[in-house]
Amino acid sequence: MYGFYPVSEQWRVDVIYVLGAVLLVPLLVPSVPHKGLTAIVFFGAFPMLAFFLLVGGMFGLPHVETGVWGGLLVTLVISFTGIMFSLPLGILLALGRRSQFPITRTICIVFIEFWRGVPLITVLFFATYMLPFFLPSDWRIDGLARVLIGVVLFAAAYMAEVVRGGLQAIPRSQFEGAMALGLGYWRMMGLVILPQALRLVIPGIVNSFIALFKDTTLVLIVAIFDLLGQLRAAFADPSWATPVTLFTGFAFAGAIYFAGSFGMSRYALFMERRMNTDRLH
Repeated sequence: MYGFYPVSEQWRVDVIYVLGAVLLVPLLVPSVPHKGLTAIVFFGAFPMLAFFLLVGGMFGLPHVETGVWGGLLVTLVISFTGIMFSLPLGILLALGRRSQFPITRTICIVFIEFWRGVPLITVLFFATYMLPFFLPSDWRIDGLARVLIGVVLFAAAYMAEVVRGGLQAIPRSQFEGAMALGLGYWRMMGLVILPQALRLVIPGIVNSFIALFKDTTLVLIVAIFDLLGQLRAAFADPSWATPVTLFTGFAFAGAIYFAGSFGMSRYALFMERRMNTDRLH
């Protein structure tokens, strides 16, 4: 749950867990009102509040280096950040790849093909150990922040292709109808095209989210202790050393990953049925 977070400050992690759950549940239940306001708070205010509360260094809170974060906290931070930022960035890249402007289209194609052609572990190594050599000597970027940037860019490239598949499935008549109504490009995309395209690719989007959630285990390679890394670190602790620690530990970690992945999968099926995406209209 906490990794190496100072014991006396673990209440801050508990507050973030509880607050995140309180804000997330109303978003997942269709009958709960005021979803727009809740979404703004969850995706806008909550990440900033979580950052300042976990890092501290202000309002009397002791500063806690991200290097001592670990366990489920790091897994959720990386997963949430990757999911939250990769989708909008992927949408922009998908639109850019279909752009009529050659420069915009070329930049987006090069970006997508580059990040899709590089393994995530290479991205993590580069962001952690190589990137500082390309920055001015007085620039210091936190190690976890570098990993988060790499994960977001990597996931956005895959998300762009998922969204592009949905855009290609929209009949041309929808574009022509929107233009006939006098809608500009961005209003046409925001009000007519993207709502239909994203609804069609819910399975692909959720599949990318699940893959990202499980790929967070790779951060152990760059000395960031996520849930699985914290488990492996516990194997060296005499307090946890038993003949079955290896098996029960990995089984427990696997159960957590399965519960998260299965939960996202089932909720995606629920949304598909609610939106009738499996039926022809």
